Amino acid sequence: MLVCFLSACSVPTGKENDTGMASENKTKEELLSLERMWLEAEFKLDTAYIATLLDPDFISISADHISNKNQELKGLYDNISAMRKDSIFLDSMKFEDDMVNLYDNTAIVTFIVHTYKKNKGRPIEKRMRFNDTWINRNGKWKAVSSQGIVIEKDQ
Repeated sequence: MLVCFLSACSVPTGKENDTGMASENKTKEELLSLERMWLEAEFKLDTAYIATLLDPDFISISADHISNKNQELKGLYDNISAMRKDSIFLDSMKFEDDMVNLYDNTAIVTFIVHTYKKNKGRPIEKRMRFNDTWINRNGKWKAVSSQGIVIEKDQ
């Protein structure tokens, strides 16, 4: 009788796994939401919000340089300001091929963002692949690195 009791206690019910999967899916959704809000804030020139998402030691990697947090924020602001001056505005965007891999308090998020802009009424499309690394510190996700590469761009 004791053996059956111990055996029954050690058999997984599946509920633990369901709870873990639900939590993991919620975390993945949260990270993808943060990525979307980051891009939306970029096009609104809301670098103050973006700064809250970036770790103090954040680095951005591009084809020709590496930027720290302050350099990245200034670059984002300058880029969007220049687009606005040239009457280029974001019309919409969509995410493609998003994937989130979780490793304890670290996450790797990859996705393609397809942006649709207008330049004086003329449509501009651009696709970029992003690879971002996030770390959970004190219950908040902070981006520690980001790399974006252009896949397709209309000129």
